[in-house]
Amino acid sequence: MAETNAGSPQLDRRHWMLAVAAGMASFLDSGAIISVGLGLALWKESFGLDVWTVGVLGSTLTLFIAVGALTGGRVADLFGRGRVFSLTILLYAAAAVAVALAPNSTVLVVGVILIGMAAGADLPTSIAVLSERAPAGTQGRLVAFTHVMWTAGVVFATSLGFAVSTLGTLGIRLIFATLAALAVATFAFRTFYTPFRQLEAESDARHTATGVDPLRALPLRALFRDRTFRVMILLTALFYLFFTLVANTFGSFKTYFLVTVGGTSQTVATALSFATTLVGLAGTIVFTRIADTKWRSRFFAAGVVVFASCQLLIAITGGVILPAMIAALVLYNIGFPFVGEALYKIWTQESFPVNARATVQGATMAIARFVASAFALVTPALIDWSPSGLYYLLTVFALVSGFIGMLIIRRDRAADASLAAPRTLGAPVAGDAR
Repeated sequence: MAETNAGSPQLDRRHWMLAVAAGMASFLDSGAIISVGLGLALWKESFGLDVWTVGVLGSTLTLFIAVGALTGGRVADLFGRGRVFSLTILLYAAAAVAVALAPNSTVLVVGVILIGMAAGADLPTSIAVLSERAPAGTQGRLVAFTHVMWTAGVVFATSLGFAVSTLGTLGIRLIFATLAALAVATFAFRTFYTPFRQLEAESDARHTATGVDPLRALPLRALFRDRTFRVMILLTALFYLFFTLVANTFGSFKTYFLVTVGGTSQTVATALSFATTLVGLAGTIVFTRIADTKWRSRFFAAGVVVFASCQLLIAITGGVILPAMIAALVLYNIGFPFVGEALYKIWTQESFPVNARATVQGATMAIARFVASAFALVTPALIDWSPSGLYYLLTVFALVSGFIGMLIIRRDRAADASLAAPRTLGAPVAGDAR
């Protein structure tokens, strides 16, 4: 999985349009996560929720993203990645409407559950669709671009949250109505944009010519019989697990934390989140430029130090010193583009056969989201008990994720160049600019 340093293959407009269409899964996923986070404090007041109910609401989205990823990735490999690519986004739209119109906490929770199911199923499917239709040597850039879209979703949802922060619960309803409209537009784009069908035909012909039937789904048990695949499944799953524990807590609870611990208003909290997230968006754009080069690995160690430092800063200050919280938010957004989800997605797409990528990505993503969901359930209680204790724990998680990432990079660098050639199980790892 050595990164390419030579001249990169050319991408045309169709590939970048597909990257936008696939990236909307990440955009809407992060938009939902941030929007639920923005709504927690408001829903708590509006519906009279206690901290444990807030924890249930905060964890429900992550839990059902995991369920959706686990089932959706496999369903996509079995019944057609293109078909699932188009349909999951409609479920997201309907669920977002339910949240926007929720008259009580029961409807609210059901809507959040369905959003999680839809987003979870769409994430591994969209990335697999993009990866299999990318020319050799361009997967890193295109997959990394979906993380630009993920960060753009954070910026979009946060900016909307700031714009409607004085409207109370009505503002959150407007945000979810907007997400629903974007989901419908994405469905139309994915379904009716003719060049996407051209890319699909070209991809099928390319993979068939190399001896791969992209429609024949490989089960996980077949991959586990190969030691190389087995080790990479375990490493990527653990890497993403510990990163997600940090990122999900930050994304879902930073506004809640700033309001309940830092004593800021909803408007100030969303303004700080928006401003600092622009730093993260710039970082993800930089990462996209280096995703198919040796620099993506070279930036990793520094990124881990920054990523862990921001958790440690909050732990030391207890979250009650506003300048320290601002510094931590800035550091977080500097570090995360180079150490987390974008790398996980690229490593997964580069490491496994084209007809198993959605399955593997869905399974490993599900593991991380299941655990993160359980952690989110107790996060409000942990904040209530000890804000510093929570962030010392997140510091440890960030360091463990970084250590596992270094193992993956070391393994990649030690691998023989022949790993870029067709692999075992009758299915080559296509497009390996690794």
